[in-house]
Amino acid sequence: MQKLFILLLIFGFTERAVSQVFCREIDSIAASRNTPFPFGVASGDPRENSVVLWTCLYTNESGPQRVQWELSLDSSFTQLTNKGDKSTDISQGFAVKLQLSNLKPGTTYYYRFSWKGKYSVTGRTRTAHKNATQLRFGVVSCSSYSWGYFNAYAALAKEKDLQAVIHLGDYIYEQGAGEYAHPKLGLKHLPTHEIVSLQDYRSRYAQYRLDPSLQEAHRMHPFIAVWDDHELANDAYKDGAQNHQPETEGSWEQRAKTAREAYFEWMPIESNEQYSIRRSFDFGQVASLFMLDGRLEGRDKQLKNFNDPSLADTTRSMLGRDQANWLIESVSGSKSKWKLIGNQVIFSAYELPVKFKTYPKSTDMWNGYPAERQRILNAWERNVVRDVLVLTGDVHSAFSFDLRYRRNEPASSFGAEWVTTSVSSSNLNEYTKTWKVRIAERWFTENGLNPELEYCNLRDHGYLVVNLDEKEARGEWKFIEVHKPGKTRAKRGEQRSVKAK
Repeated sequence: MQKLFILLLIFGFTERAVSQVFCREIDSIAASRNTPFPFGVASGDPRENSVVLWTCLYTNESGPQRVQWELSLDSSFTQLTNKGDKSTDISQGFAVKLQLSNLKPGTTYYYRFSWKGKYSVTGRTRTAHKNATQLRFGVVSCSSYSWGYFNAYAALAKEKDLQAVIHLGDYIYEQGAGEYAHPKLGLKHLPTHEIVSLQDYRSRYAQYRLDPSLQEAHRMHPFIAVWDDHELANDAYKDGAQNHQPETEGSWEQRAKTAREAYFEWMPIESNEQYSIRRSFDFGQVASLFMLDGRLEGRDKQLKNFNDPSLADTTRSMLGRDQANWLIESVSGSKSKWKLIGNQVIFSAYELPVKFKTYPKSTDMWNGYPAERQRILNAWERNVVRDVLVLTGDVHSAFSFDLRYRRNEPASSFGAEWVTTSVSSSNLNEYTKTWKVRIAERWFTENGLNPELEYCNLRDHGYLVVNLDEKEARGEWKFIEVHKPGKTRAKRGEQRSVKAK
């Protein structure tokens, strides 16, 4: 019996491994970190008086555990403002998440966790400022572990004075090893199969959160996040997904429920019984932020192509009737100068160049739901809505669109759509020559094809920084090498600005 126990330890099959929280490969890596907090710490959903704190305990203990936490005005914890403990157990995957209230607006706090005398790293967070005159946000999307290194997260961690990082989805990818991976880097997803079960999803989040660059971004800044499709399955909608096979992977309803549960375990997002990610934030007179669920709350199945007669059907929806009405009314009624919308897929109407034959136009974007988009635009125009910034991810490219109520009328402009490129997921020039991609970028604006499009970059990885005051919104795309580890300094790319109306 003693020899068997020794063999189990050698091969990493510890009591923690058979607890069914993670796959055995993740157990082995987490155990080697020699800390009860190998996944780091995180904070999120900052409001004037509250913020969510997060960590995940790694332990061989089988029963419920109590984890201590501390909150301070300084990183040495000499100005302690609050402390307590939080219970967690295997039903929660030993995740620890709490929402602290009664905090001071516009204040930087430091926090840490401890268990049996062992401490986590110290995190930094910041509550929303109710009288802010300037705001600064980082914006990110699309971080495939198997396609490149998370250097963009490392660079983002170094950005100064961010109110929050807005994550627009595809935080993880669901595919198995080799299904969507850079052919030369050898970065493989764990578990190696496509994730379907709760253990699978927990293990995939754990793999991503073991990455030091992602840990550092979470440690330094609060996140405001929504899912897109890959936290669930490719091209997800309310009743299914492009790569979900009920015959071998069970019901979509169960998979979606499982994916939602894992997301709320692992992300520093305010908890609710419905696992709803639709929510709003106020940052004083300068900005309000509205985070959408363009996947599970109301999206109808994508059409196969744009020749489908159902394209103009006014009952087809991406958001669902309730969410669309909420968006219309919330943006119309906002008293803030800038109305920011955290949105998964491109909102602006656009056309692909005729020469762009290899890559067909996607019905997964708002182009595939034109009647609902037009209903939203008509309502905003009636309500004289101005100064809207749609922040978008998904397409692994950087775009800037002039938002217009009518595409060919520049005078109908009411804001901008800024699309952040991918943290690491594949760009077009990873499938073809960069010089060809540069030519393709020019095609998008030739002969007035896309009158609203002001900037197009299909080549670079990185993130977007948005600076706001009551007179102007300024967007700056920052780019970084992702196919070599350790690159932590982003270079400045395109800059765009929009004057307040």
